[in-house]
Amino acid sequence: MKLNLILFFVLIVCALTTVNFKHLTRNSFAELDEESKNTLNLKDQQTMLRIEESSESRIEMIEKAAKYKLNMHIPSKKEKKVIIR
Repeated sequence: MKLNLILFFVLIVCALTTVNFKHLTRNSFAELDEESKNTLNLKDQQTMLRIEESSESRIEMIEKAAKYKLNMHIPSKKEKKVIIR
């Protein structure tokens, strides 16, 4: 009778431990899924920033070439002419 009671309590403890580990595993998987989504969002942001950076660097290269190689400059108000047709 005592042995049955001890085994019953051991069984209850094992069952509760199993339930607890399953709960922890589900929580960890949910966190992993959320972090995976965050990682994808950050990769998308990084790609957009790299595209933006490359387009800005192209603009700077064009401005430098226009200024130094072609001796171009931004016209002043006196140099601007409005043509109306």
